[in-house]
Amino acid sequence: MNRDDHLLLAETQADTAMGNLLRRYWTPFILSSELVAGGAPVRVKLMGEELIAFRNTEGKVGLLGEHCAHRGASLYFGKNADCRLRCWYHG
Repeated sequence: MNRDDHLLLAETQADTAMGNLLRRYWTPFILSSELVAGGAPVRVKLMGEELIAFRNTEGKVGLLGEHCAHRGASLYFGKNADCRLRCWYHG
């Protein structure tokens, strides 16, 4: 296999051929038991993206980009309350 073929099949970041294909399907990324309702968020790296997984106070699972769109603060330090993950920096 040459280098170009390898990159075509192995690169899964956004805007790559395999990354675009794999994002069309469900991908297991964490055990359900690792996310506690109202508990601390968990850092996840999936297909080259830094993400935050959490289970809100009602038990629903959420998966967000790690950084807040407003100030870029890490949501890993966010507050999991009132059925949402709130940014520690600006709420």
